[in-house]
Parts: sequence; structure tokens; C-alpha cells
Amino acid sequence: MKAIYNIRIVIVLVLSIATAACNPQQNQSQSATDTVQHEAGETVSEELPEAPDFQLTDMHGEEFILSDHNGKVVVLNIWATWCPPCREEIPYFIDLQEEMRDDAIFVGVSVDEEGWEVVEPFAEEFGINYPLVVDNGTVSDKYGPFRGIPATFFINREGEVAYMAPGMIPEQMIRAILEELIDG
Repeated sequence: MKAIYNIRIVIVLVLSIATAACNPQQNQSQSATDTVQHEAGETVSEELPEAPDFQLTDMHGEEFILSDHNGKVVVLNIWATWCPPCREEIPYFIDLQEEMRDDAIFVGVSVDEEGWEVVEPFAEEFGINYPLVVDNGTVSDKYGPFRGIPATFFINREGEVAYMAPGMIPEQMIRAILEELIDG
């Protein structure tokens, strides 16, 4: 009986780590213990909703307008510099952006309260090769509320939200979703 109980604890811990998300109210000194109850890559609905459009200034001072990217698959990632699962996703976002740049675009929407003061040096340190914007409440209002971050929305070529992935998701799942949306 004790062995079964120990196995259950290990399974719960593994699932908690795999779906870890940061609470947007946390700061750097807090751990990422908030978990998400949905599976990553879950289809949003049978009838796909149109992705809410938004316009924010990117790190280079240019306007990023979501609807300007219709015709490409968009990976909209809500994140923060202090969030460990967010930081873990960034290297494979960079790789996938480079690999799939003709068909897909990643956009990082930072919810850091300090704004560009922390986002810009972070982006330079990590060598982020996709557009970054700092949310002024617009994206959170249209796509939220978020129980935790990261939260990733996969928007098809027609501008519809095809998938929503709460929490950190593995690279192979992102790749599979992107290939489906690009080929579909």
C-alpha cells in the first residue's frame, strides 16, 4: 500500500512540474508553485474564435499589430522575466522562430510590471529573435484572465485561436502544433 501511495506522489509531482506556471502576482523571490489543471495544447473550442487584435510598441519602437500577421501562424506567448518556466521556454522559441520564420511568428507579451527596464536587457542577454511587447493591460484584458504564466495561444493563418496552452509546454508539442497549423 505504501508503494502505491509513493508512486501517486511521484506522479503528482511530475505532473505539477510539467504543468508549472508562475502566478502573475509573484515576484522573482517566489517559487513557481502554481499549477494548471488543463492539458497543454488543448483545443479552445469546436468553432474557432477570432484572435482578439491588439497593437503595442515593440522593443525597437515599432508598432506590433497582431492582425498584420494574418497569413502566418502566430505563437502568442504571455510571459515575464522572473518566471522560471517562461525562461525555460525561450531557447526553443528562439530555435523554432529561426527554423519556421517563413510560416510562423512568435510574439512575446511581457507582463513585467517594470516594463522595458527589465525586458530589454533580458531580451539582449537571451538573444531573442522574435518581437517582444510589454502589455499595458490590453492583451491581458482581451486574452485573460490568466491563472498563471506562461500562457501560449496558437493562432492559425486565418487569425483564429486554434489552441491555448496554459503553463509551460514542451518543445516537441509546440513543434507538432505548429506543423499541424502550417500544413493544415
